[in-house]
Amino acid sequence: MIDSSLDWSSNVQYIKSKLVRASYLFYKIRNVVSVDVLKMLYFSLVHCHLKYCIVSWGTATNSVLQPLEVVHNNILRTITYNNYRCHITPVYKSLNILKLHDIYKLELAKLMHKFHHEMLPTSFEDFFQKTAEVHCHNTRYAINQNYFIQQVSTNAGKKQFLIEELHIGQM
Repeated sequence: MIDSSLDWSSNVQYIKSKLVRASYLFYKIRNVVSVDVLKMLYFSLVHCHLKYCIVSWGTATNSVLQPLEVVHNNILRTITYNNYRCHITPVYKSLNILKLHDIYKLELAKLMHKFHHEMLPTSFEDFFQKTAEVHCHNTRYAINQNYFIQQVSTNAGKKQFLIEELHIGQM
């Protein structure tokens, strides 16, 4: 769902509503099933919604994504029987689950890998440009087959899909 302001808030709100419903389910069944079963349910009911098209909406501002992260964290605290005030990083590590931003970075890296190895449809051919194609200087950056990153100075420009993608793909 794309809204008129292109800030992805309606899409994130839709995903959040799906997660809130799943959160209730986790709370109700956590005493009946094991943590392994809860984790399997997490990947089938929660992770799939977080992962779907995150390459597009993952560039939303922190204020848009923060409510989604809160619900995501609450689900994981429910699975592990932790208090709502406990620190969340150890919970992610104990369950071997990625945070929302890490899911975004992983999906971007997968997309960049597919682009680099020409495994994407031809419509993606003009998305990225190798540095060697932009200038003829024999630099280490160009020799290593890195992609050209357009310099931007605004926060909106830095959140663009292509800029984020190239920075992640070249880590």
